[in-house]
Amino acid sequence: MVSINQLVDIVEGIAGVKLNRNYNLKAPKGVNGRNSDNTLIKKLLNWEPSISLHDGLEKTYAWIYDEMVKK
Repeated sequence: MVSINQLVDIVEGIAGVKLNRNYNLKAPKGVNGRNSDNTLIKKLLNWEPSISLHDGLEKTYAWIYDEMVKK
């Protein structure tokens, strides 16, 4: 399970930046976090993630960065 703030923390670390976070406390509240229940895919396909969220985001960030630099 990861909160949006935790997700931003991870991406900030990967990007080497610190973002200014602004919160609208009057906005509707959503869920506190998200997680994935992979029991069904493990049962049906005998598959489970082999890469951590941090490592996956790192690879995704690098790919997006490279695509942006190309343009």
